[in-house]
Amino acid sequence: MKNTLFLFIAILLAWNVPAQNVDGGAGDLLKTVSTKYQSYTSMQFHYTLKATKDNKTLNTFQGDFAIKGDKYRTSYNGQSFFCDGKNIWNYQKSTNEVSIYEYDPEDDDNMMNPQRILRNWDRHFRAKFIRDEFVGNQSVSLVDLTPKTNQSYYRIRLFVNKANHNILRIAMYDKDNTVYTYYIEQFKPNVTLSDSYFVFDKSQHPGVEVNDMR
Repeated sequence: MKNTLFLFIAILLAWNVPAQNVDGGAGDLLKTVSTKYQSYTSMQFHYTLKATKDNKTLNTFQGDFAIKGDKYRTSYNGQSFFCDGKNIWNYQKSTNEVSIYEYDPEDDDNMMNPQRILRNWDRHFRAKFIRDEFVGNQSVSLVDLTPKTNQSYYRIRLFVNKANHNILRIAMYDKDNTVYTYYIEQFKPNVTLSDSYFVFDKSQHPGVEVNDMR
C-alpha cells in the first residue's frame, strides 16, 4: 500500500512525457496539467482510496497529503509519514512507534521519494489519450500511463477536468486485478506551511518508541 500511495503522489504532482511516448493528444494535455501543478509553491489535499477486485470493494480509507518542495507529510490508515528533505519519519499510531530513515535522493528504489520519481518520470511510462466523458456534471479527459518495464501494475488511468485541468481521480490497475482508485478532494494550492510541519514532533506523542534506522 505504501508504494501505491507514493506512486499516486508522483502522478499528481508533475510529469514530463516526451513526444515519442504519447499518443492521441495526451502529450499536450499532460504538459498543460504539469505546468499548472509545478507552478504551485505548495499543495495540500484530502483523498479517498477505494480498492476493488472483481467488482467487489476490498477496503476504503481516507488520507491527507501536503507537499512543499522536497518536503512532504501524509497520514492515512493509522500511520503518518513526515519528510523534511533530510529525514523520513514513519509513525504508527497503533503501537505509538516511530521509525526514522535517512532521505536519499539518489535511491531509485525508494518509493518514499516522490522527487526522485518525478525527475525520472519520462523514462518509465508511455501515455495515451483514451477518450472524453462526463463524470457527474464534469467533462473529463481520460489518459492512460503504461509502464515501460515490468511492474506489479499494468496501467494507471488519470481523470483530468477539461475545464480547469485539475486531476480528479487516479486509478492504478494491478496485475492481480485489484484496482486502487484515488479520489482527490479539497485541493488547496499555495498554502502556507512552515518547515516544522514536515518534522515529526516527539513531544506530541508521549512515550513514543523511537527506532532510528539512519
